[in-house]
Amino acid sequence: MTKDFSREYGTALYSLAVEENVSGQIFDELSEVCGIYSKSPEFMRLLNNPRLPAGERARAVGEVFDGRCSAYLANFLKILAEKRRSDILPKCFEVYKKLYCDDNGILPVKVTSASALSDEQRKRLKKVLSEKTGREVMLTEMTDPNCIGGLKVEYSGKLFDSSVRGKLSGLLNELNSL
Repeated sequence: MTKDFSREYGTALYSLAVEENVSGQIFDELSEVCGIYSKSPEFMRLLNNPRLPAGERARAVGEVFDGRCSAYLANFLKILAEKRRSDILPKCFEVYKKLYCDDNGILPVKVTSASALSDEQRKRLKKVLSEKTGREVMLTEMTDPNCIGGLKVEYSGKLFDSSVRGKLSGLLNELNSL
């Protein structure tokens, strides 16, 4: 079993970003890069190919990201590629995101709904959560048709399930316990 170095890498990147006063910029860029990586399985296979020399993997990352993101992030991505650890980037981002949100008083909230939220729904949800928690809210939206309707909202280890599916499951549990 190989050790997961995502905590060490994510923390190191965040420390550097804070030191260089670019933590917000790196956060935004890292979020975009994670999206690019998730949509490019061929590129990920290339970066994790043990037959490709480390320098070639780093060069491939450089061709894609040099000049398109900060030098700090581009170099971070090259290091991950050289070590064949590009696959831990999403976990590194989660570590970075937690540190960034903690330092900036931001509450990360995961919202799952049957269909995409409208701009008005998103704005209203952020406002309600912000008033309730006293913190700025950062939404991560997911769609799951199994929700049928309503929302599932997760933050700070809490789950608020007002989805139709959740209510039906609760009702079924009640009926089964009779």
